[in-house]
Amino acid sequence: MFAQLSLHRLTAGHPGLAQKLVQKYGNAELVLSEFDPKLTPVAPAIAKSLLTTSRTGNHHKAVEADSSWATDPSHHILSQQDTRYPVKLRTLSDPPYMLFVWGNLDLINEDQIAIVGSRKPTPTGVSNARQFASQLAEVGFTITSGMATGIDAAAHRGTLEAQGKTIAVQGCGADSIYPRSHERLAFNILERGCLLTEYPTGFPAHARHFPQRNRIVTGLSRATIVIEAALKSGSLISARLAMEQGREVFAIPGSIRSRQSEGCHQLIRQGATLATSVLDIVEEFHDFSVRRHPDRPALSKSEQLVLKVLTEGPRHGDRIVEETNLAVAELMAVLISLEVKGEIESGADGYMLRKLA
Repeated sequence: MFAQLSLHRLTAGHPGLAQKLVQKYGNAELVLSEFDPKLTPVAPAIAKSLLTTSRTGNHHKAVEADSSWATDPSHHILSQQDTRYPVKLRTLSDPPYMLFVWGNLDLINEDQIAIVGSRKPTPTGVSNARQFASQLAEVGFTITSGMATGIDAAAHRGTLEAQGKTIAVQGCGADSIYPRSHERLAFNILERGCLLTEYPTGFPAHARHFPQRNRIVTGLSRATIVIEAALKSGSLISARLAMEQGREVFAIPGSIRSRQSEGCHQLIRQGATLATSVLDIVEEFHDFSVRRHPDRPALSKSEQLVLKVLTEGPRHGDRIVEETNLAVAELMAVLISLEVKGEIESGADGYMLRKLA
């Protein structure tokens, strides 16, 4: 493991390079002992690291710090040879050579949906992120994002509010939280999920790390939902990565006058699936078994109230409002939730219990 950690640290920031070197030389130990820049041309800085930095005392101390980090029972370092390494990441052209994971390790191979978007969202964008994350978590998906300010953080919080499970992929070292203002959020995530990064301990957050981080967010997930994105934004990079990885991409439309929605509208024109409700997403995955979290009440009081009304027969939305006295906005959320849970469906006669449909 020491040689693997050493090689990983020396090539961090260059996705796929460590794997290519191992394929050429045979293993990490041989890369470090036999590397020849004349036979294997790489950037001068990388060549210097492999030839000289790998033999310095400071480098050895840094690798030892990585090993020490993993002595915590909740910390895990996974190589690509580890059977716990995410299956979906193995299919990428440039999978992380190693992963640093802390928290619930089992989540990294569960069904995930990525939610990404603007760091400066509108209130509507924040609300959409929380609602989509919450409802997807309720039916069993793990929500994955990058813990950035804005839409990312809203998605994580929406998941936690629904008592769901969430993964935060970081663009900094395994011993850091970024941004620092999200330390409390990170601790909350660790209670029901996990944090992961490909960067060893001591690596600071850097702008070039985030596009690399994004390939992991989308690579882990079955689909990526983009909620508010300007025409030039990291979220569009994530969407492009997801498409290149063969993943589904959904975009939530917004106002035609909002710059924050221009990126989503462009994605829809380019073939992303328009999503206006969680049903648009769940219905794309016929092999996914919808489930409720066992530690949540099966149905809320509002959901039970609506189901009681529908036992008397199909109803259109306006009549359900009259009979339940629920606010229109609340009713719409309840109806979506019940459809996602498979309790009701809609038709020409309005909403009806699925067992009576």
